[in-house]
Amino acid sequence: MTASDRPEVLGSSPASLSLARRIHTACERFERAWRAGGCPRIEDELQRLPEPEQAALLTELLPLELELRQGRGESVAAMEYRQRFPDFTRLVDKVFGGAKTDRRGDTLMSRARPDGASELIQEATIVASPSLSSQASAEPLIGEFGDYELLEEIARGGMGVVYKARQKSLKRLVALKMILSGEFASPSEMERFHLEAELAANLDHPHIVPIYEVGEHQGRHYFTMKLVEGSSLARQISRFCEDPYAAARLLATVARAVDHAHRQGFLHCDLKPANILLDARDQPHVTDFGLARRVEEVSHLTVSGAIMGTPSYMAPEQASGLRRELTPAADVYGLGAILYELLTDGPPFRASTVMETVVLVLEREPPPPSQVRPGVPPGLEKICLRCLEKAPRDRYASAAELADNLERFLRGEDVDGNGAWQSLRRWTRREPELVSRLGGLGLVAALTQFNYHNTERPVLSVHSMVMATLALWAVASIVYQMLLRRGFKSETVHLVWSATDITLVTVLLKVLDALQSTLLVGYPLLIAASGLWSRARLVWFTTALAEIGYLLLFLDHWHHPSWASSRAQYPNIFMAALAVTGFVVARQVKRMWALSHYYEHRPLI
Repeated sequence: MTASDRPEVLGSSPASLSLARRIHTACERFERAWRAGGCPRIEDELQRLPEPEQAALLTELLPLELELRQGRGESVAAMEYRQRFPDFTRLVDKVFGGAKTDRRGDTLMSRARPDGASELIQEATIVASPSLSSQASAEPLIGEFGDYELLEEIARGGMGVVYKARQKSLKRLVALKMILSGEFASPSEMERFHLEAELAANLDHPHIVPIYEVGEHQGRHYFTMKLVEGSSLARQISRFCEDPYAAARLLATVARAVDHAHRQGFLHCDLKPANILLDARDQPHVTDFGLARRVEEVSHLTVSGAIMGTPSYMAPEQASGLRRELTPAADVYGLGAILYELLTDGPPFRASTVMETVVLVLEREPPPPSQVRPGVPPGLEKICLRCLEKAPRDRYASAAELADNLERFLRGEDVDGNGAWQSLRRWTRREPELVSRLGGLGLVAALTQFNYHNTERPVLSVHSMVMATLALWAVASIVYQMLLRRGFKSETVHLVWSATDITLVTVLLKVLDALQSTLLVGYPLLIAASGLWSRARLVWFTTALAEIGYLLLFLDHWHHPSWASSRAQYPNIFMAALAVTGFVVARQVKRMWALSHYYEHRPLI
């Protein structure tokens, strides 16, 4: 690979972090334009960056465009992208081939086409742990392989490669999966591989892809399974978005299959549209038990603290790396994430990096499906949101209970959902910036009103000015949150929102003549709060505004201050403290980004 063809591994240097921000902005702009019905071109986005940085941007934009196109039901082919990006052919091959840079998971299917070819459908899966390991990459094997004739490679992922094969003795087509590193596989890789085969082989259900044979040939371990001629659910999402009742029927069937696995003592741990195959009759088949485990066991193959799965679809307890605490409720969450995508054409959470997505899974709530796509039936939305509750105890107790509720919905009966308290909790996690401001402003307004009525000689004009400022602040916060909901550029909205916060704090301090009061704590609090948006530039912007706001108050108060006076050290100390606060918060944000890029580019187990 040439230097221009190699994606830059982003680190913690200022240049790398600056590039990461530009890439994040480009991805947001590209996806927003696509979902608005436009036809943005990757080539146009590449032209915005210098040539040495284009490979890093293409590494992010290419998988994003593939996902968006597949969501519309469009076919994608590597040859098309090789022709579009002749200078990045190796990078294109890695994206389509599922190299470690993209952490792509296996799918055991081939999509039937008139010319008999197969299309690879994949969905990103990560298997990251605190320890590094290397992996040999097996070259495609086409031809004789024991009792099998390997016809074509149909999937390649972090641990395995899957072929469409013909079993000569029985004259049937099968899907044959072998370890990616072939005869160089480590003992732990072989044990994990055989564990997957063992788990799937113990599941006999019409909607779970069955295992036929487990074997070894010339040092290469493999197992074969039913070849599903059709397409993955990932390619049919847009069709189900138009028919929520069809989505409910489909997911009820999948939930019954998952419940069968649970009753046999197994968890899937990686449920997502790419791991559900649709046959010619649109019947679903659950596949890829590569991350499955027994309910009562903690596999010694999993490193403590490992994060294994697909971030956009994994339950919070799984995203935390707490595999000892996984229960069937984790798969219920995965089913809810699939239902959410069927209803909205997008997963509950998706960010530009793995770590950002994991943080969203742990801390935020997705927008209600009806807010993303009007027309979603309320009962189905209630089912979906209950599946996506953060606490396992708040979800359906089993996949069977989920299936029962989906079937009740289809019959027009009432469904079991969570009450108003849970809805309020979801809102506080979904929009914490707005909730924190409204809560804080409401508390300040209540205390201000209390003090006004319990003061001997209250000044009505001052009280009215304070209450009006608080009301304006609340209205502005609601407006900014509405802009974010409607897809306005988040970085711009956050900058304006932060500027408004600092301005109104300064106005309140001016009205109350509180330059030397404890109310000055509002400035450092807003600097700290700006760090929650995870943008160092925004932190420094807020810090600079706080410094300017305080300086304006000081100059207005003293008119002609003497910086050599005995009291000059107090504003100096306060402004220095604001700068230090901004530095510490910005440093923490940069550290988070450095860790994010570290996990984004590390090898798989």
